[in-house]
Amino acid sequence: MKITLPRLPKDLDKAVGLKQLINRDETLSESHVQDEDISGIQAKSFNASDVRFERVNLTQAKLEKTGFSDVELVNCELIATSLPDSSWRQVLVKNARGSGMQLQTSTLKDVTFVDSKLNLVNFRYSKLKNVCFKDCVLDEADFYMAQLENVYFQNCTLMKTEFSGSKLKKVDFRTSDMFGILGIRSFSGAIIDSTQLMSLAGPIANELGIIVKDD
Repeated sequence: MKITLPRLPKDLDKAVGLKQLINRDETLSESHVQDEDISGIQAKSFNASDVRFERVNLTQAKLEKTGFSDVELVNCELIATSLPDSSWRQVLVKNARGSGMQLQTSTLKDVTFVDSKLNLVNFRYSKLKNVCFKDCVLDEADFYMAQLENVYFQNCTLMKTEFSGSKLKKVDFRTSDMFGILGIRSFSGAIIDSTQLMSLAGPIANELGIIVKDD
């Protein structure tokens, strides 16, 4: 699977006062934002292009209709960050804490998540194409009614992750650990290995109403 990574200019301008820029509804471009705290901020829209965010705290920020294009988020706090209806194009998220992040009804294309904690993330009704989750925790993440195409879960953990009503096309789980998956009926289009098939026997039986007895 080929995923296009962000293509940032070699020389980025250092940006300060991120909160003020967002409040003025300004587009941030060709910038390096470092060690800023915008936790709890609220804005109807925010756009960033060719930007590296490093050690930025967005905990419980509410940024509707955010647009990220050629963006890196490195060592950022994204706990309970609300980003509904957002658009992500060529984005790298690395070593982030994103528990409870809200990405419902968003579009993600050519996005890579690496070494990140993404449990309880809400991807409901979102569209993911050419997306890689590498070494991530996705326990109880919610992909209800989401569309996933060319998505790769590499060395991830997925416990009680929700896929009910989702549509999968070339979604590769083969190197990940999966337990108690919900919505197994929607797994048409998933790629798994034989060991994973055994671990999914319980959810498959539950979904199909199969009663297993050994006596």
